Amino acid sequence: MARVMDNRPADGKANFSTSYIREQPLQVSSAQVGEIPPAFADLNQSIRDLFTKNYHIGFAKVDIKTVTANGVQIRGIGQQDIGSEAPRAFGSLEHKYVQRSYGLTLIERWSTDNMVTMEASVEDQFLAGAKATFLAGLSAQTGKRNAALKFAYKRPFIHLTTDVDLDFAGPVVRSSAVSSYNGVRIGGNVVVDTAKSAITRYNLALGMGGPRYTLHAGTTHFRDFEMGVYNRVDPNLEVGFQSNFSTTGGNTLLALGAKYDIDPTASVKAKLDTVGQLGVSYTQELRKGVKLTLSTLINGANLSGGGHRYGFGLEVDV
Repeated sequence: MARVMDNRPADGKANFSTSYIREQPLQVSSAQVGEIPPAFADLNQSIRDLFTKNYHIGFAKVDIKTVTANGVQIRGIGQQDIGSEAPRAFGSLEHKYVQRSYGLTLIERWSTDNMVTMEASVEDQFLAGAKATFLAGLSAQTGKRNAALKFAYKRPFIHLTTDVDLDFAGPVVRSSAVSSYNGVRIGGNVVVDTAKSAITRYNLALGMGGPRYTLHAGTTHFRDFEMGVYNRVDPNLEVGFQSNFSTTGGNTLLALGAKYDIDPTASVKAKLDTVGQLGVSYTQELRKGVKLTLSTLINGANLSGGGHRYGFGLEVDV
């Protein structure tokens, strides 16, 4: 089944150093029994979505999707900062073509910062469960070029990924591995800078997962730690908890979040942390394929002093 990749970070710029892969089960034979675990970056996906998805804080965003008669998927995004001293506007246009019989996906993306990226991937062709992706980018303004290779392999009980940034000064290699058994998942991620011949980052994670719950704990360099819990209480209610702390100092951050589906066309989300920030988001389906989201982040530690932020998002799928 399909996998959706998005290499654009929150500021909208292309970035080949990070992969966000939304995972769906792979078709396997009845002789292969066991869960196909998510990629390392997605071990806490349900927790992350509960606390970040549909919170358009400090910007207005319009996201339009459509499909042409010959199957080309087109997506346009426009984003404008709100309440910033130096507001910035951003836009991007993406074309995506999928040839399922050959496992081929082609993506072309252009953004208003004059960055053009091309992505080509082949899945389940040379090896069942394997996917290879090549990405290339060109900044029309500066002439800077980027390129990357990405490999992923997933089968029951294991999910492996390797990303290589093709930098002439020395490739940067990012590899991860996740193994699961009976709902228990353990994984690791390492970043190697070949120019420095050094490991610049490593992460470890342990957790449990199922259709209705996720337990997650992770660490970076055994210095920074994170924990999270997600639970779908019933078909209409989701709740979660997350915590981040560091042995090098600083405040420990605790947060509670929830989402409630009012009806099939409307939902509300809320989150509260120990810093005193209260986030609220309301999503309403105006008509089929059109959704409006209103969000706000209230500074509870200083209600009269201002600093409150808001934003909205409009999604159109035609």
